[in-house]
Amino acid sequence: MKDKDTVDFISAIHISIGIHPWYVTTDDIEEQTEWIKQTAINDKRVIAIGECGTDKLCNTDMNLQYEAFCNCITLSEELKLPLIIHSVKTSNEIIRLRKSIKPKQAWIIHGFRGKPEQALQYINNGLYLSFGKLYNTESIKITPHDRLLFETDEHSGNIIEIITNAAKTLDIPTDKIQNIASENAKRLFFNR
Repeated sequence: MKDKDTVDFISAIHISIGIHPWYVTTDDIEEQTEWIKQTAINDKRVIAIGECGTDKLCNTDMNLQYEAFCNCITLSEELKLPLIIHSVKTSNEIIRLRKSIKPKQAWIIHGFRGKPEQALQYINNGLYLSFGKLYNTESIKITPHDRLLFETDEHSGNIIEIITNAAKTLDIPTDKIQNIASENAKRLFFNR
């Protein structure tokens, strides 16, 4: 919500909207939740809910983070949109919550940099992994192709650079990994 008046938000072709754990307060959680709901209903550019989630390294109270995250999960399910998750040192909590809720919508771990053990934990529990410029090479190698996504979140370059580097890591032609990522994105975000 805090970015809604920025040039990037206004000019974007597609958007994802959520309550980031760094930017939620007890004073605005309800306002942010309602804004997400109304925007997702009325703005056809919305293709996902998120980035939302939990972060043990930020100053926001964990109970408030959890409440905001649960609000976004509810909206994801209600509006039938995939969920993009910010998780810092909270993977066990994310997986426990997923098991208890049993969501129908896809859950995607944003900017995954974790070790292979953590990657397997997410994958085995039905989550997708989105890799940016920085990633653990062993984790990307064990990620099934149908669970693989890429992003530019913390990189000023374009997505092709990230995919090209991933192709080298995976020893796969760039066009093949680009097609894999494209098909996954179409299935998750544009096949509704």
